[in-house]
Parts: sequence; structure tokens; C-alpha cells
Amino acid sequence: MEPAHRLRKIFSQDTYSKEAAVRNLRRLSWKMRNAPDWTATLCQHVLKAEARKNLAARQRVLNPETLLARADRAQLERIRLSYSDGKSSYWTKYLDPAKWFSINIKYVKRFGWVLNPPEDVLDLGCGGGFFLFVLREMGSRVLGLDLPDDPILNDLIQALGIERVEHRIAKQQKLPTIGDRRFDLITAWMICFNNYDREETIWKAADWDFLLDDLSERLKPKGKILFSLNPQTDKKFYSREIEKLFLYRSDLLDGRIIIFTKKRLDKTRLAPLKVKGQVASPSRPATEHSSIPED
Repeated sequence: MEPAHRLRKIFSQDTYSKEAAVRNLRRLSWKMRNAPDWTATLCQHVLKAEARKNLAARQRVLNPETLLARADRAQLERIRLSYSDGKSSYWTKYLDPAKWFSINIKYVKRFGWVLNPPEDVLDLGCGGGFFLFVLREMGSRVLGLDLPDDPILNDLIQALGIERVEHRIAKQQKLPTIGDRRFDLITAWMICFNNYDREETIWKAADWDFLLDDLSERLKPKGKILFSLNPQTDKKFYSREIEKLFLYRSDLLDGRIIIFTKKRLDKTRLAPLKVKGQVASPSRPATEHSSIPED
């Protein structure tokens, strides 16, 4: 694109939409709220030699070739050759570890985990374990949760040495107990467990509300949850009803990305809600609509 055309596009009113403006405002608000903690962490790394050394070590890890060198390359190559014909598994896209390491490195940088990596991480629907491998090599303690149904993903998890709990996430059902373990970060990337591509089984607001309450109990006091959603059958990430729930209970709603903090989840779980002109009980609401304040 020519520089002059690029400038005209930047300053053209047609370039922007109301939805994009709202997302940008939400991102700005999120960054401003987190600025004090980020600044304090940055100052610590500037002032302390050990912190600077650890940061430099984490930065050296964030290279696909470095990560491949730390993995079992022979096993990864065996997996690629074994499943490249696509006959045994649908998930042949995961046979390129360098690509998926690159994608997850971008996640780690985007959300500030290079400067301040989480100590304990749970990844829902962990797939082949690439995201958890990146964080583990940066020093995090990691755990995946997923079904053992696919041979490619099973072999990748084993090759990368990722600990995994075998479980199917279902609506209105609690996750398995993992001892007394609590997490700084719970993630779910490209979520499929909400049956996003089947109209008759797509999760409702009450189902998401139940999951959020369950996950909140597994977070440390300053813990966070990050969801990355797939588009549903209508090409949207969520219905208006679910959007209202996420707006109420999240700290950041940015298109497919939603971030929740334990503090916010606990506050919205216990606070009385005004529902259709009535004040609901602080206990769990009886209907899916009672979790969502009216506009």
C-alpha cells in the first residue's frame, strides 16, 4: 500500500466502526487499570540484577528454534511422519511445531507474561500442549485439561512432557478436583467445549455463568482467566445475552478475547442483582437471566 493511501485510510472516517471504537476504549481502560502493577514490575526488573537476569533468560527462550531444541525433536518428527497422511486424525494442522510455537510466543508477549510470567497455569482444551510448553520453559508450573480422543494430540502431549488431566468440559458440570492446587492463570484458546458450531447445543448464559463460578474457586487471590472464543454458527462470538453476562463479570471484553479476574468474578457472584425490576438474592440465581443486569 502506498504511503499516501495509507495515510488517507488512517484518517478516513470510513476506516472506523462503532464496534472498533468500543473495543479500543475497553483496551485503553484495561491498560490504565493495570498500569500501576505493570510499572511496579518493570521497576523491579530495572533495579534488581537477579530479576534482570531472569527476564533475559525468558526472552532467550522465546524463539521457535530454541523451543524446538528444548523439545524432543526426534519424537516430533516421528509424529509428523506418522500422521501426515491425515488418515488417523483430523488435527494435522498441529504437525508443524515451529508454527504453533510462534503463535503461542505472540500470546505470551501480547499479554505481558514475559515480564511477569504466571507461577501456576491451567489450560482448558490444551490440545497438543504448545502454549503450556512455552510457559513451562519460561519457568511456570503448568497443567493441561483435555480429552484423550485424538492420537496426534496424545502423542504431542507426551513428546512435550505436558501433564494433562483427562476430562470433558460439559455444561453445568464442575471440573475435576485437582487437589488443593490454585492457579495464577487459567486459559482456554479457540474454545470448542461450548458446542459453538451446533445451534441446538450452543451454551447459554447460565452455562457460562456456572463455569465462571467453578473456575473462580480454582484461582489464587490475584488470579486471572483468559478465554479466546471461536465464532458461532451466526459468525458472532456470543449472543447478546452472553455478551451482557461477559460485560458484567469480566475485566476486559475485546471481541473474541475475554479476561476475568478472581476479584471481579467474586464481586459479581455475591452482589445483589437488579433483574426485571426486582433485586435478586446474592446466592446463585435461579434463572440464566438473573445473572445479567438489564441495560
